Amino acid sequence: MCWGVLFLLGGGFALAKALQSSGLSSLLVLQLTRMNLTSLPAWLASLLFSFVTVAITNIASNTATANVFVPILAEMAITMCINPIFLTLPAGIACSYAFALPVSTAPNAIVFGHSTMKTTDMLKAGMVMNLICVSVLILAINTYGVPLFGLNEFPDWAAQAHENVTFCDL
Repeated sequence: MCWGVLFLLGGGFALAKALQSSGLSSLLVLQLTRMNLTSLPAWLASLLFSFVTVAITNIASNTATANVFVPILAEMAITMCINPIFLTLPAGIACSYAFALPVSTAPNAIVFGHSTMKTTDMLKAGMVMNLICVSVLILAINTYGVPLFGLNEFPDWAAQAHENVTFCDL
C-alpha cells in the first residue's frame, strides 16, 4: 500500500469532515446565498459550480476538491430547493477534469517531465479539453440526467435536512 495515497485520501476525508463539523460549509453556503446565487436557474448554477470545480481541481488534489465541494454543493442545492444530485454529480465528475497543468495529476506531471512541452502548451490544450468536457457534462445532466435521476423532483431525504421545507415546491 502506498502511504502517500492513503494520506491523500484520508486528508481529503478529514478536511471534508472538518468543514462540516466546524460549520464552515454552512457559512460558505450562507455567503453564497447572500451573493444571490440561489436565484440562479439550476442549470446555470450547475454550470457555474462545475467550472469553479474544474478550476480548483487543476491546482489541487482531485480527492480533496471533491471532498470539499460536494458537501457544500449538497447544502447549497437544498437551500435552492433543487435535487442535490443536480449540483453534486456534475461537480464530482468535474473533479476528474484536471487537464491543464502539470501539477493537476500525477500522469500530467509524468508526461510533462518526460516531454519538451511548455506549461503554456499544456495549459492551452487543457483549457480546451476542460471547456469541451464541462459542456458535454452540463448537456448530459440537463437532458438525459433529469429523467434518469429524477432531478426535477425535490427528494424526501433532502427535505428532511431543510429547515424551511415549506418554501420548496414539493
